[in-house]
Amino acid sequence: MIRIKRVDHIAMGAPDWRAQADWLERVLGFRFLGHFPDHGEGFEGCTLQVPGTDIEFEIIAPTRPDSFLQRFLDNDGPGLHHIAIEVDDIEETAAEMERLGLTPFGGIRDDGSWRFTFIHPKESGGVLWQPFVPKDGSAPVARQEGGIGGLVGLVRVDHVSVAVPDIERQIAFQERVFGMEVEGRWQSEAEGYAGAVLRIPNSRLKFEIIAPIREESFVAKFIRERRPGLHHITAEVESVDAAVAALRQAGIEPWGGIVDNGWKRHTFIHPKQSGGVLFQLFEEPR
Repeated sequence: MIRIKRVDHIAMGAPDWRAQADWLERVLGFRFLGHFPDHGEGFEGCTLQVPGTDIEFEIIAPTRPDSFLQRFLDNDGPGLHHIAIEVDDIEETAAEMERLGLTPFGGIRDDGSWRFTFIHPKESGGVLWQPFVPKDGSAPVARQEGGIGGLVGLVRVDHVSVAVPDIERQIAFQERVFGMEVEGRWQSEAEGYAGAVLRIPNSRLKFEIIAPIREESFVAKFIRERRPGLHHITAEVESVDAAVAALRQAGIEPWGGIVDNGWKRHTFIHPKQSGGVLFQLFEEPR
């Protein structure tokens, strides 16, 4: 099993990191931390602090037309790209991956700040995982977590969700490889999908898995059109009504309006309006 020391960040690919960072700051209240230049790998970007959550959000943008990231954007469009997790020892992690039947994709790399490898989406069931170790002398980022964020009054990010064809297989992978634990499961006959939420070791962020139980469901459509992979990010807001009103005032129409389907009242920001990510905003029952 790979021991997760902490989840460092969720990353998205975008054509313009500045414009995307501005949107996330304004609408969701993410706090800009800093820009990082291209170190010869064909991309640059920035990191932002996520309110109320012990993770960051990274935006990466291509700097040349032949970069892997430009291929990602050409094939899939802007959207969620990978999840980075800190581990204790990158050599031991790579060895454990091999014991688990996984290939350290690209070997162990060194970008000057981190030593890292990857678990390819084809082996993980849809997610590009980046285990890493900060190099000696790397200064930890001061993570300021307090405050309510942006137009929507964001309180915290609750979970990141992956869409897969086989929920049992994905649960088994997360349990076996990362030691995640199932917190809850459900099935929606009306929406045609099954779901599970798992606790990630040493993180406030949770991991959700959704899988179709009918071919006409939104999950099945997503998998057909895009392939299994990261689907959305879910965040708590102070008030869904206030968030919807603020979004509309800013010219952003909440996708599907306010949904009250037996879970928690929530709404969505469509990827076409967010720069590539489906955001689900919910409120805790009062």
